[in-house]
Amino acid sequence: MKKVSTILSAILCAILIACLAVSACAEEIPSSNLYKPVVSETFKTLVAGKSFEASVTRKDCFGQDEDAFYTITITACEETRFEAKDIEEAKERDIIAFAPGEAIVVMEKEASEFGFHIKDGFSDEYIFNKTEDGYYVARTDTDNMFYTEVFTVTIPLGKDIRFLDWSDPENLEAPIEKGYDDLLDLLLKDTNFAPYNTKVTFDENGKLVEFLYNYSPWN
Repeated sequence: MKKVSTILSAILCAILIACLAVSACAEEIPSSNLYKPVVSETFKTLVAGKSFEASVTRKDCFGQDEDAFYTITITACEETRFEAKDIEEAKERDIIAFAPGEAIVVMEKEASEFGFHIKDGFSDEYIFNKTEDGYYVARTDTDNMFYTEVFTVTIPLGKDIRFLDWSDPENLEAPIEKGYDDLLDLLLKDTNFAPYNTKVTFDENGKLVEFLYNYSPWN
């Protein structure tokens, strides 16, 4: 009985020593500060006070819990445009390229009220409409748009960001203003933020200040 008591005492002492050691280590670990790079002056010049249609291609997290700090990688895009002369003079067997590796061969061309309807060799139809500034933009017959990537950048996701949610097809009046937590929740759910449903806005210092999520049938 005495031997068992001695063993239990030894075990309890070992546990106590381990707890004290952990406590001591915890007290010795200093708190950490997070230092971030300044915003590039070149980037400020590029985006200051501007809005871009964009896709979110990546998200990253640094830290944990309340100290978690997120960044998102976005690709700013513009709807692909064509010179008016090129589309208006396009003839059978000409090639119209939307992007590297993405092109059609013109097989049929018909004038419409706003531009032209063009069919390729697979009888797929593309609608080219003239814009107010004199260019042409294209749509597929299912209303898909074509985009040109302008730049890709990784930026901080500030907790003071203004998140505007206009993704509800029954809400036609105005976007609903939400906040950081709502946006982060959608990001963590891998919501498809793409140029046809997303617009980002930067302030004069190159900080991402507004994120607009629009309705799209492809959401």
